[in-house]
Order: sequence, then structure tokens, then C-alpha cells
Amino acid sequence: MVMTDDHGVSLCVEVAVDDGSWVERLPPAPGNGPVSVSFDDVELAARDRTAVTDLGYVVVGTAGVRHADEVAHLLVPQAIVERHTRWWRALLELAARVYDLRFGPVQFALADVLRLHADQAPDPTTATPPRLHAPGRRPPTA
Repeated sequence: MVMTDDHGVSLCVEVAVDDGSWVERLPPAPGNGPVSVSFDDVELAARDRTAVTDLGYVVVGTAGVRHADEVAHLLVPQAIVERHTRWWRALLELAARVYDLRFGPVQFALADVLRLHADQAPDPTTATPPRLHAPGRRPPTA
């Protein structure tokens, strides 16, 4: 599976969220596209959901993935990265890791996280939700 939107491939940004101060450094989401966020812990999601949503992000829930550190995963369409370079650089300041979802091993390792983001598509009136496509298959064209 490859996470894509109408403009290209997405990136998955992993941010350490051990305490609530990470939200204070999280830049507001760009206004013209969906950036979804998942947490790896129910308590963290409960603690930070409102603050993240107030910044314009779409919170999609909690994935069944555990890490050594508590993390949030942000799914960022490549088109957003290209259009909002200052926002992207600010997000990278918080990033523990950035995964390029064009690569199969990354998709396999993050399958539960990616499935959660795909299953909880943002409001279609404000943005195009991410879609799943089989490897080696091109998305249908309009």
C-alpha cells in the first residue's frame, strides 16, 4: 500500500510527545490541506487531542503501535511540504523521525498507523483524504 493524495506521496513524521510541551512548539496546520495526527497511547491522545485540534490538525485516534518513547504520527501530503516550506521546517524541528512512504518496508512497519490515518479520512469538504493504492499500481485518473 502507498499513501497518496491527489498531488503525490505522503510523509509520516514521528514526534516525541513525552510531555505536553511539544504542542506548544507544534506549528499551526496549513489551512489548505489535511494533516492528520495519531497517537500511540490513549492517555496521550486524551491529554493532547484538544490542543492539537485547536491548531488545525485532524486527530484520527490511537494506533495499536507502541514505541520506546511516546510518539504522535503526523501524515503530511508531499504537496503540503512543497507549498508550506516554513511550516515544514518548523515541524522538522520537532521530528524524531521522518518516513518516506514510497518505500515498502516503511509501509510494512507503520501499517497500523497508516491504516488508522486512511480509515479516518478528514472532512471531504475541506480537503482530499489520503487513499491507499496497491504497490506497482497507479491510482485511477479522472
